[in-house]
Amino acid sequence: MNCPKCGKWNRAGMPHCIYCGENLPEKPYDDNGYLPWQLEMKDQEKPKAYIRVDEYGQYEATDDPRDKLADEMVSLKARKIAGEEEQRRLRRAAAERGMAPSGRSVHTTSNHSTFFSKYNDDPARTLRNVEAENEAGASPSPVAGPRYRTSYDSPEQEDMYGYSEERRPVQAYRNEDDPALYDGYRYSGTYYPSGSTGRHTKNYTMRTGKYSTEKPKSFSMRRFVQVCAILTVSALLILLVWKYVVPMVFNGNREEKATYTITPTIRDELATHTITIPGQEGQRIMIKELRTSTIVVGGVATFDIPDHVWYDDYEDYVQETMSVTVSPYIVSESGKQTALEPIHYEIDIPLSPIDLINPDSEYLEVSTALYNIIFTVREGSKLTINGEDYSDLVNTDGGRVSYNATVQPIGENVITIVVRSQYCRENTKTITLYREKQEIPLDLASDIASSSSSGTATMTVRATTLPGATVKVLSPHSDLDITTTNQDGAFSFIAKLDKIGNNTIIITADYPGKKTTRVEHNVYYVPNIDIYSRKAWDIVTQYTDLMDNMDLRKSNSQIYVCKGVITSIETTKPQRAFMNVGTEDSPLMVFVENSSKTTWEVGQSYRLYGDAFGMYQSAPWLVVRYTYGIDDPG
Repeated sequence: MNCPKCGKWNRAGMPHCIYCGENLPEKPYDDNGYLPWQLEMKDQEKPKAYIRVDEYGQYEATDDPRDKLADEMVSLKARKIAGEEEQRRLRRAAAERGMAPSGRSVHTTSNHSTFFSKYNDDPARTLRNVEAENEAGASPSPVAGPRYRTSYDSPEQEDMYGYSEERRPVQAYRNEDDPALYDGYRYSGTYYPSGSTGRHTKNYTMRTGKYSTEKPKSFSMRRFVQVCAILTVSALLILLVWKYVVPMVFNGNREEKATYTITPTIRDELATHTITIPGQEGQRIMIKELRTSTIVVGGVATFDIPDHVWYDDYEDYVQETMSVTVSPYIVSESGKQTALEPIHYEIDIPLSPIDLINPDSEYLEVSTALYNIIFTVREGSKLTINGEDYSDLVNTDGGRVSYNATVQPIGENVITIVVRSQYCRENTKTITLYREKQEIPLDLASDIASSSSSGTATMTVRATTLPGATVKVLSPHSDLDITTTNQDGAFSFIAKLDKIGNNTIIITADYPGKKTTRVEHNVYYVPNIDIYSRKAWDIVTQYTDLMDNMDLRKSNSQIYVCKGVITSIETTKPQRAFMNVGTEDSPLMVFVENSSKTTWEVGQSYRLYGDAFGMYQSAPWLVVRYTYGIDDPG
């Protein structure tokens, strides 16, 4: 306790202050059983707060018990060091005043003998046999002054404590004439070091009035800290196991549970989803929506479901995807149906294919009353053009459709093509043909062709215009007949197709006070294969000549035959590729453009007939009109 006069600390139970001599309170404890120094202690700072977040995003703020334990250990060490220093100071002060220590029960280490050290902590030097020193004539020990010796009123009292020469509690039998009795103990001349074989102190029990040979048990802060540490570590281990190990075990068990699988695949060239449902061998599993069932084999029931079965009944379905739900059931032998977990997945709905060939864009300026639109669709498709059904044109040439569109001189003429192919959603393509408005009408006959394979390289052209108008043909022609033009506006002529490929027929009409009308019509001319192939030169033998005289051969539309392998495809629309007409050791490359009806494939061998067009990457460029297999006759 603290001295009420000087404020210095004294051991509880001492009669007076060892510094100033002031009498200390006989009752050091308060009504609640706390010492004053305990009431003066302040709580340490609150440990740091830890925010713990679980896998679901929930969090909680908790104190880490390890922080509190660490603070207590640091505080314990500091108090221990301070207590040892204070004990040394007290021993030095008591020795200078000729006072003995209060007892061996106050210590901070397991070495009990260090408490009595006068000069250092060596128990063998400090604790010695005082009686032996007295017999030898040595001076009395300063730690055993006569002032602190005990006197007895009767021999019985001395016999009570005479069983040993060690110190005994005598507060119950204290001599009233000896007020200087120190701390309720009497002094004995003999002390035993902790490592000696001397007799141990016997404890006197005030409640029973008997002595016990058991050593007194003192409170151990180290034992308390150890127990707290063990409990803390155990709690942390339990928390970790519950938080992480147990969920991992249960999650692992759930992952091992067999589940269904969905795999996109192709069956009979149609998009399909394969579903496997786990089950017991021999079970029958049924899909309610499809009214079909299968037997479990190898632990699974397998269903191949074409995507189109989900949207075949929709005529105007325009969504790109569709969400599908499958309800499987286990069917027992008695017919009982047990529902399984529903299966959900999405499917893609493809557009009906439309491949536009002529024109190559969806907007084109034209000057003729008729324009031939060419495109390809899938065979068996439903086709409508501007609201009219033309499905009968689909199957005439492998899905290739040729449509002559009427183009009025009104500006924009819109042609709407709608295709619905099997297992596809409806597709729409819009083509706009622009024909300038005419002050003088000039129209070609509706039966005029846009292509020709005549051996004579000529074509008869018939047209009508405003009666009395002046008609001129600006392209190569012959036999212009305008005899009835003034009466009905009709006229005709023979157009000369002077080159292989596209030939443009140009006609104008003039009338006083009106703007001139100009009409252009393209005709694709290629002689038939019999005539075309007869004019063909071998590309291998004439390769150097073609490279040296490209402009001349191009102007004459010189025809060549090429036999070789397609090595690469450069473009697909139109299809352009490189062909090796030489050998692997001595390649001879030709750049070819496909204007035939056959689609080329890389690595395949062909026999091609084409005419000179120009140069491309240091190779001659030919436009191919006919394609045959390398071994095909012809």
